[in-house]
Amino acid sequence: MITREALYQLVWNTTGRSVAAAFGVSESYLIRVCHKLEVPRPPRGYWQKFEVGRASEPPPLPPAGPVTEKCWSKSTRPQPPYVPPATKRRPPSKPAKQGEPKHPLIAAAERHFQRAGPGADGCYLKPRKKLVVDVTASRTGLAKCLGFADRLFRSLEGLGHRVVIAPSFALTRIALDPRQQPPPGSGRVWSPLRPTVVFVDGMPIGLAVAEVGETVAMQYAGHGNFITKEEFKRKKRFGATWERERPLPRGKLKLTAYSPLLGVPWTREWLETAGTPLDDGLETIAAAIESGALELLASLERAGR
Repeated sequence: MITREALYQLVWNTTGRSVAAAFGVSESYLIRVCHKLEVPRPPRGYWQKFEVGRASEPPPLPPAGPVTEKCWSKSTRPQPPYVPPATKRRPPSKPAKQGEPKHPLIAAAERHFQRAGPGADGCYLKPRKKLVVDVTASRTGLAKCLGFADRLFRSLEGLGHRVVIAPSFALTRIALDPRQQPPPGSGRVWSPLRPTVVFVDGMPIGLAVAEVGETVAMQYAGHGNFITKEEFKRKKRFGATWERERPLPRGKLKLTAYSPLLGVPWTREWLETAGTPLDDGLETIAAAIESGALELLASLERAGR
């Protein structure tokens, strides 16, 4: 059993790795314990500054609130800090009401995507502006992708997590291609200049929304164009033709959350299935992103960054 006061002294007098090892738990577990007891922890880079005498003074231990846990033992599994029902904001699971303002990133990107033409791949839109939200969609799937991204961003910000375009090139976008097995020579899919990120307690998590390209049998229709077999039959085309499988956007969404920090890998994906839209899992997605931020924080501490 350890009190809040004793834990506070430990985490500010030795590294998180050492404290976790002393209790026989992982660093990520120790982070959850500190959150539960509302004990402040050293920021990233604190111990490097401490070694050269440049570390700032530790913040005082805040007074325990009426629902704050006063102590912890290893036999007690830590839970997230309690949030009173009156102040807890849950992610919205329904579309925005008529007239409700869209998230600023979506409102700014909408006009650029609407004026965009297809990119080198011939299917996905390629806006002229590169500093826009990370959404990859065809003309027919654009409204669905932007609508889901809008609801996701507002859900995360409702929980207190800011969603922005990465403020600098220090954060990088991982290689992403929404197409399944793109054929050689099919062209690269457009990607933004900087990643879209959500900051969870200061830790960035990259977010990318895409319309998945499913492999479809298509028919050559002349002039270098391929169309679906159904469209080919409907137009009753004649002449030399052949069949080829190509990835074609079909309106199914995929969300990728990832680490935008070089050398710190972490990725989670959610793929829409028939009868189960991604909107139905917004609360689960938000919880997984919050958990991922803790995992990244623990990885950085293990690496001494």
